Amino acid sequence: MERAERRGTVGRGVRVGLPVACAPVLPWAALALGVALVEFLRPGGDTRLADRDLRYGGILTGGSLLAGVLTGLILAGGPALASRVVTRPWGLTLAGALLGALAFPAVFAVVAIGTDGGVAQLGTTFLAWPVMTAVAAAHGSDIAGRTCRRPWLWPPGPAQGQGPATVAADTAPERAYRAS
Repeated sequence: MERAERRGTVGRGVRVGLPVACAPVLPWAALALGVALVEFLRPGGDTRLADRDLRYGGILTGGSLLAGVLTGLILAGGPALASRVVTRPWGLTLAGALLGALAFPAVFAVVAIGTDGGVAQLGTTFLAWPVMTAVAAAHGSDIAGRTCRRPWLWPPGPAQGQGPATVAADTAPERAYRAS
């Protein structure tokens, strides 16, 4: 039972970690891939520039996914450990905020590498840091499994590790309804 619960916690952590890490990075990846496409298709386009932008788009996409999984694992482990000590949901929210803030520099590093330290890209990513920390904080108690406020984090159907609920037969006799 505990192993299945832990697996669900990791899944919920990664489901939050991926959007937290990918939201600030993927617009820059799409822009780099769009510029690469334009340079390839434009008559007289610079293929070296297109090759560089294609490489940057790949670094940004792959790096954001890797940072998202890393952030998700951190967000899964921290509140799970904190839930053994903390009994209130606000404590798990605080743990999620701290861990989200500490894991976000990985996203910042991906943007720095994938954009050659572009000032506009780094500035925008830096401004996304508190927003993404707030998102991680808002989902901290759901990741730990203490609340179920966000249904998109929970898989449909019976909980993992549990079988389907048994249905008791209805023993009451049927009543005839009057036709009106």
